[in-house]
Amino acid sequence: MIRAILFDLDGLMVDSEPHSIASWQAVLARRGAAFDQPTLDRILGLRLSTTAQLAVDLFHLSDHPADLAREKIEYQLAHLDGQVQPMPGLIELLDDIDRRGLRKAIASSSLRRYVMAVLQTTHLTDRFSVIITGDDVINGKPAPDVFLKAAEALCVDPQHCLVLEDAPAGVQAAKAANMICIAVPNEHTWQLDLSPADEVLPSLLAVRDRLRTMA
Repeated sequence: MIRAILFDLDGLMVDSEPHSIASWQAVLARRGAAFDQPTLDRILGLRLSTTAQLAVDLFHLSDHPADLAREKIEYQLAHLDGQVQPMPGLIELLDDIDRRGLRKAIASSSLRRYVMAVLQTTHLTDRFSVIITGDDVINGKPAPDVFLKAAEALCVDPQHCLVLEDAPAGVQAAKAANMICIAVPNEHTWQLDLSPADEVLPSLLAVRDRLRTMA
């Protein structure tokens, strides 16, 4: 029985991937570099520090990864206004979850500062009492840490949690946590391998309808 829904943030709850990609490309352009499409596919769902290390290694940059990550997040936050919107069907899904009395949490690999800024700009801050971010765990996705931490905070056993994800790293993390996972790909992830998910659905509204047969 499903007792809690764990939400990824970027690309699942909010349409933030284009802005995140644009922010990375802007920071890298200052160094005469740019991520190609295969690399962009690879970094979806990864934590900021992991992507920064990848960029330093890939382009042989002199930057310390922590400094590069800081520059990216500062750029992203400075240009956040108007760049991120809730995904279609999100509010309807949240309302349905609340009506059913199910618990819910955000479980994101992103930094808390960024997550809270996104929730504020999209007017979603009050919809979640439990928010677990990359600051709260040692290992980012595809490790299961963030989902296990969220389940612990909700006082729900992992096998009773449903994870909603959009990217392969998040799906892998959910399954490593022994949780049910529904993948809801977006325009950036639909072509990626989401087959480890228990189910792939086309939208958050479809998730709402599916919940009626699961919970």
